[in-house]
Amino acid sequence: MDTKKTINIILILVVLSLWGTVGYKYINRFFGDDELDYTLSNAYNYDAISIIKKDTFALHPLTKDPFLNKVFSKPTTAPIIVRSTPVVKKEPEPKAITPFPYVQYFGYIKSKDKKEELILVKVNNRLERVRLNSDIDGLVIKKIYKDSVSVFYNNETRSFKKK
Repeated sequence: MDTKKTINIILILVVLSLWGTVGYKYINRFFGDDELDYTLSNAYNYDAISIIKKDTFALHPLTKDPFLNKVFSKPTTAPIIVRSTPVVKKEPEPKAITPFPYVQYFGYIKSKDKKEELILVKVNNRLERVRLNSDIDGLVIKKIYKDSVSVFYNNETRSFKKK
């Protein structure tokens, strides 16, 4: 029993000394001197650095291929004849705008097994059972509420109430 007590006392002293050291170093950062001593020495010889002059040369075009032993011939340039044709401005054709489909919202079913709701929607007189973010002929279901549904079609978002 005596040895356990001495071991516990020694371990407590070691832990306290470690935490004391950590605390001292942390607190000393706030109250210590922030000045640093800079000593400049003239040990560097700046005169020894020499400036390297660039070597200049001119490249001449090759007359012979060194690998295939073929002689190049300079191509002769023929005068270029440019025929100008009048530019006809065409009017842009109007894009065929498809009307927003006829949508009726009948409600949703929430399953115990799945987190997503299954909704019942009538699109252009066709009854569909779909989930969130599903696509029906370009029509995307974006948000589902208890009494309405938000639908995205051709860069347009509309909401439809429950029937």
